[in-house]
Amino acid sequence: MKSKYQILLFATLSVSISGLSVADALSTDSTDSMTCGTNFISVGDTEDEVLENCGEPSFREGNRWTYSDVQGSFVYMLTLGGGNVLSIQTRAAD
Repeated sequence: MKSKYQILLFATLSVSISGLSVADALSTDSTDSMTCGTNFISVGDTEDEVLENCGEPSFREGNRWTYSDVQGSFVYMLTLGGGNVLSIQTRAAD
């Protein structure tokens, strides 16, 4: 279970991201977590936790899994290795 601190941090980051310029929104940024509905996924979580909380990714290419947020505003790209999330990158949806 994720802490209240992580939830607050993510909410703060979400508000900050919404104020980015168009040029900034088109770039890819690394992050330590992402949301799937009301669930959080973080670097270090297992592949099974990701599938349980987020379902099947919209796209898989090797160890790279792609998800979109509920509003379709952001795309999350997870890199997995050894059964765990190694990194999470996010960018604005096209």
